[in-house]
Amino acid sequence: MDFGLDQDQQLIVETVRRFAERDLRTWAGDADRAGAPPDRLAHTATELGFFVDAVPADAGGLRDGTYSHVTRALRGFELGRGCAALAALLECSVEPALAVGAWGSAAAKAALFGSLANGGRATLFHDSRGALTLDGDRLTGKLGPTPGLATASHVLVATGELLALIPTKDLRVTPITPSGWRAAQWATIALEAHRIPDDMILRNGSVADVLAWARTSLAARACGVAVAAMEHAQAYAADRVQFGQPIGTFESLIRLRDDALTTASAAKLLALHAAWQLDTKHAQAHDTASRARVIAGDAVTRATIDAVQIFGGYGFVNDYPVEKLMRDARAFEALHGDERLGRVLSQKVA
Repeated sequence: MDFGLDQDQQLIVETVRRFAERDLRTWAGDADRAGAPPDRLAHTATELGFFVDAVPADAGGLRDGTYSHVTRALRGFELGRGCAALAALLECSVEPALAVGAWGSAAAKAALFGSLANGGRATLFHDSRGALTLDGDRLTGKLGPTPGLATASHVLVATGELLALIPTKDLRVTPITPSGWRAAQWATIALEAHRIPDDMILRNGSVADVLAWARTSLAARACGVAVAAMEHAQAYAADRVQFGQPIGTFESLIRLRDDALTTASAAKLLALHAAWQLDTKHAQAHDTASRARVIAGDAVTRATIDAVQIFGGYGFVNDYPVEKLMRDARAFEALHGDERLGRVLSQKVA
């Protein structure tokens, strides 16, 4: 495994880092309070190549050849350092585009790629709690809550072993604004015996592959949020004076920051390892992606709580960034199901 970045990857990391620090962090607070992304997000992100990076070049996208999950993880870490909610919007079309590109019919490809190439969005819903029932080609139950669904033209539904692309145009979409990732345009959709056309079912698709892609991306972004929390905490601790000295010089707070950064670094390496395994078709890729998501979820939860502790009472005030980051951390644990529980149950059955 080569730990060095190639020239393209280095350029992408540097570009996304500037975008995250200059724009995403600047927009994050107002977007969180408004519960909506800024109007400038779509324009700026389109200029940088987001939204269609997983769409084949011959269908109006930017992907020429094999998709790199390592590059996506590197990008996701930097996006997480900027804003978790806006990062989710920038990343949510990847799984539908990759899945349809790999297993979709000509009709599914034309519908999704045509929408994405013309400014549309798509998202993924994984039925981790068994909220959907399938009767023949009829699907009943609730989709969501899922980020990006409020404005998505299509949703990739993963339930049991089924992968299906569902257009949202004629469905009743109910936008919601949860406490975490408030600007991520969450929504739910209620389905009542909704018919899925045969050419919108990805018959040879692998739900496990799609979840591994999503979990690896989530893990990388969670690590970015954890590091961002400590960056904000370090800056505050350098300025906040108690007992005649900056609180950042107190050994207990130095240890808090150091432990958080150590855990985030370990989680980031595991996320990158999972991405490398996905790129190389390694047999353990699914398991590594799941464990990366778990450890990254733990890391971001602990880091954001500790950041709030370093801020003291100010940490709970939304004028300061760490209050938002602590709320954002929960979504990294909640999306796509509880892998810990899944492993426990599978071992009990075995």
